Amino acid sequence: MKTVSLFSGCGGSDLGAKLAGAEVVFANDISKNAVDTYVAHKELLATADTNVVHGDVRSLAAFPEAELLLGCYPCQSFSMGGPRTPDNDDRANLYLEFARALTITNARFAVVENVAGLAWLDKGAYLEQHLMAIASAGKGYSVTHRVLDAQDFGVPARRRRLFLVAVRNDVDAFYHFPLPTHGPASRSGLARASHGDAIAHLPENPVGEYYVHEREQFSWWYMSRNRKRRWEEPSYTILSNWRHTPLHPASPTMKMVSSNLADGWKQSWEFTGNHDHLDVESRPAFDVPRRLSWREAAAIQTFPPEFEPCGPVSSKFSQIGNAVPPLMMNAITSGIVDGSGLSDSIPTGMAGTLWEK
Repeated sequence: MKTVSLFSGCGGSDLGAKLAGAEVVFANDISKNAVDTYVAHKELLATADTNVVHGDVRSLAAFPEAELLLGCYPCQSFSMGGPRTPDNDDRANLYLEFARALTITNARFAVVENVAGLAWLDKGAYLEQHLMAIASAGKGYSVTHRVLDAQDFGVPARRRRLFLVAVRNDVDAFYHFPLPTHGPASRSGLARASHGDAIAHLPENPVGEYYVHEREQFSWWYMSRNRKRRWEEPSYTILSNWRHTPLHPASPTMKMVSSNLADGWKQSWEFTGNHDHLDVESRPAFDVPRRLSWREAAAIQTFPPEFEPCGPVSSKFSQIGNAVPPLMMNAITSGIVDGSGLSDSIPTGMAGTLWEK
């Protein structure tokens, strides 16, 4: 399935789609470091012949024809961790570029990923604009959307994200999202993946691969919440800001010492001298807590061991944290590529989530 990828970043979405059987023929991103990473791993993420273009998508007048269009346009304007002022951020309009590309490529299918906050910001008004733009592109599309959590699909990290999947109207089918494969909502009985096990093979103290401040290792803002998950649990969300990366599960536990959230104050946490993961003898225990390394973050995001982003360490974290976990995108696109997620019936239990031109 010929695929065009926009806002490709370091290639997490594209790797997931490739594993599902898609062939990415064109990729684009505005970040030089991300494009350098993509080119360095082009045969892993796509093919040796994939055309990877560095630049602003708004400057691209043409795109190849494709059956599938992927796009994870910037989320900062809609993120619960951001300013949430889309009207004052030009990046908030990049969904229109995705719709333009959908018209030009005439793709049969399209997949968008964004932060879950887009679903409810301003009571869903911004999401409605995105749905209408995509549904009205080209020959018209039916668009379904849902907030999914990567930990329900085998990714060893909690990551709730909004997915929009569009099917061109003349395909005469609707997309049905996959059911969870892990956790209490799954039918398989599989437990959610352990982030400790996912990184257990990596060095215990990879100096230079994680954030360390020369004066203050953990700021008051970092200590305003619990940053540590148990070894056998999925990690907290892998963020793009290396200063706020979660703690390694071998670190000491944290305890809350104060909380005044009713007045808008943040909680206050501190480290204990205890560890909560020593029921298995082979697990290490750190006396001094540390953040995850970029290599550990990449493994938790389900990138393969040979994947290494280009650029300084801070950029490695940014690229990894901004990426869609390949395993998550694989779950979304597999039903498109092999047809198992397509049906002539409208998805049940999804009232208000279907849009058509």
